[in-house]
Amino acid sequence: MAQQGTLEVVGKHPGGMGFVRWNDPASYLGQKKPEELTYADVEGTPFWMDHWNPAYLILHNNGSVRLQQVKLNIYTGQIHYIDSAGHELVADASQVPRLILMKEKDTSVVLASFEAYPSLYDGARLFYYRVLGEGEKFRLMEFQQSFVKKSDYDPLQGKKESRFFIKRQYVIAEYAYMHPLTSLDHDNIMQELEWKKDDDQWLRDHRNKLRSESEVVEFLDHLNKKQ
Repeated sequence: MAQQGTLEVVGKHPGGMGFVRWNDPASYLGQKKPEELTYADVEGTPFWMDHWNPAYLILHNNGSVRLQQVKLNIYTGQIHYIDSAGHELVADASQVPRLILMKEKDTSVVLASFEAYPSLYDGARLFYYRVLGEGEKFRLMEFQQSFVKKSDYDPLQGKKESRFFIKRQYVIAEYAYMHPLTSLDHDNIMQELEWKKDDDQWLRDHRNKLRSESEVVEFLDHLNKKQ
């Protein structure tokens, strides 16, 4: 507790004893240092966005922690943040099920919203999925996970080169179940979801070919309204 940002002021007054207590909300996330990986030796970036942004970290009790400097690491699946003392710390996806990044220059605008689920490529670890459309039953999400790829030995540089590369995949979340999509198109989505004739008619009426994020989000919104 001595390491956490806590302040108590106790004073006497005619009605008895009174106190003021302040807690640094970031302290609830723990005091975990980032993993020791020398990113300088790897080409590219492990972060979803390379610069810091303000963000809300939504905890399991639906409480929120607002921080001024946050980055999402899509290599480790962790949230990096700067605490009140200026130290860089990390929080695991098991601690923070939802992350809402805000725009740096206009903190009233949401930049991106993420939710933690098991990785598509490593189901033992929780990673963050970007939420592209809200809905009670169906939602379109995008999953991104970064990996390190090492090249063959380069005799000119006297070393093996390493670089980050990102694997991306769209999924349709049906509640908490993930339907992976090889691409955004009519046939892939039809194979994953229960299809009805009136759904095809809706697509024709709205000239929706399910080929873009906005078209898929619009169609899933139609399905949610039918529930």
